[in-house]
Amino acid sequence: MKPDTLLATARAARLRAYAPYSRFLVGAALLTDGGAVVTGANVENASYGMTACAERTAIWTAIHAGYRKFKSIAVIADCSPPPTPCGACRQVLWELAGNIEVVMGNLKGETKNSSLLDLLPQPFGSAIWSDNPVNQEMFKSEQIWRIPVSFHPIGYVLNDYQAPLSIPDNYKELLSQVVIDPDMEKGLYRLDEEEKINVISYLHEARGYTLKDKRSGRGNEVYGVFVCRAPLRPNAIAQSTVELVDIKKNILTVKGLDLINGTPVLDIKTDYR
Repeated sequence: MKPDTLLATARAARLRAYAPYSRFLVGAALLTDGGAVVTGANVENASYGMTACAERTAIWTAIHAGYRKFKSIAVIADCSPPPTPCGACRQVLWELAGNIEVVMGNLKGETKNSSLLDLLPQPFGSAIWSDNPVNQEMFKSEQIWRIPVSFHPIGYVLNDYQAPLSIPDNYKELLSQVVIDPDMEKGLYRLDEEEKINVISYLHEARGYTLKDKRSGRGNEVYGVFVCRAPLRPNAIAQSTVELVDIKKNILTVKGLDLINGTPVLDIKTDYR
């Protein structure tokens, strides 16, 4: 992943900061060695010493998600010059991530790069994951499946539907666009050979669910949620089969998409049947 893309992700994460005291919003995006991205933002507290920086929020979240090796971290805030991680964050990053690249930026487009050891020349201690008593035993546990997983969207939906109830009844005849992250454009190679594709998405405005409910599309009979295409589900993931109309670079034009504007797209799959 390019540094600019990682910074853009950190900029988006910044909007989830809780900073009523400083009014200083910081976002961070941590890149793993496998290409996954974990984000964080600063979370303040009335007892100022309890505040967590964006960088530590990101690395702690990544560690809990099971990641152990990292390539770089991007940090962004509205200040000039761009922000650098505080001393506490540098020490935590050193122990949990090692000498990773640190990309720093601001809202004006100024950037600077540094290695962590350049920012923390004489760190205390060293990375000790090999001595951690949990180590690989964690992944053998029968309960590991219960831990939530996270996904990094590959793009988003672009159309005129601003809310679920605004999707017109004739959506199957209408066009939408799916904008793919430019860094992933190569993954669209030869997709133009397909007539139909499956768009896997995250229904970001869906809240709550019931396991059994009446379905208007099935005569108001009661069905289990796993038997229906109900948008309110334990995990708000949707699969939409659409007609592929056109591809221009990283923008797909599709027909029949039942998703609203801005819906995060998690994956594109073809139908091999």
